[in-house]
Amino acid sequence: MMKMHLKVAVFIAIVLISNSVIGQKLDFGKISVNEVGVYEKIQHSTLMDTLDDFGILKNPQNDLGTLVQTKALIFKRNDDDFDPQLHVWYHYNKDWTDLKGKRYYWGLYNPSFNSKGKEKWLKELSKNEKGFKAKYKSLKKQLKSEFGKPIKKKIIADNNNKYIENMFWEDDEKIIGLSLSFDRKLKEIPRIGIFAKFKIEVMITYK
Repeated sequence: MMKMHLKVAVFIAIVLISNSVIGQKLDFGKISVNEVGVYEKIQHSTLMDTLDDFGILKNPQNDLGTLVQTKALIFKRNDDDFDPQLHVWYHYNKDWTDLKGKRYYWGLYNPSFNSKGKEKWLKELSKNEKGFKAKYKSLKKQLKSEFGKPIKKKIIADNNNKYIENMFWEDDEKIIGLSLSFDRKLKEIPRIGIFAKFKIEVMITYK
C-alpha cells in the first residue's frame, strides 16, 4: 500500500512539472485508473460519465469491423477554449487494469449531451467550418512533429452536405487516428429536433 501511495505521489509531481510546460497538449502515454482521477483534477476537469460497455476499433487504420469491448471514464476539460469543449475518454479493459485507448474528442455526442433547447447553438456551430478546420490543422501539425508523416490519409466526403477526413500514424506501441467530421447542412428530424455532426477527434489505440 505504501508503495502504491509513493507511486501516485511521484506521478503527481511529474504531472505538475509537465503541465507547467505543455499545458493542454496531447498526452500519448498510458495511465492507470488509479492515476487518471488525479491527472484530470490537475487539468481542471470534471468527470462526466462512466460507461460499462463501449467498443473501440482494434485496428482503426485498416479494419472497421473488429471491436475491443472496454469500460470508459469521460472527463470534460473545463479550461479548453474550443467550442464544443474537449472531452477525454479513457478506455480500459473490463477489469480496469489496462488502458486500451484514449480519445480526445471535440464533438457533440458524449453520453451526457442533450440537443434539446440547443438549436441556436447548433446553427452557430454549423457556420464555423473554418474554425473546425483550423483546429484540425493545428492538431495535424502537432502530430506530424511528434510522429512524422501519416501512414494513411483520406478525404472521405467533400460535398454540399458534409466534409469528412481522417489520417493515421503508427508505432510499436500504438495507433493514432486524427479525424474531422463536419455537417454543412443541418438535418431536422420531426419530434426529435436538429441532428448534426461536428467532430474533431484524436484516438490513441494501444496495441
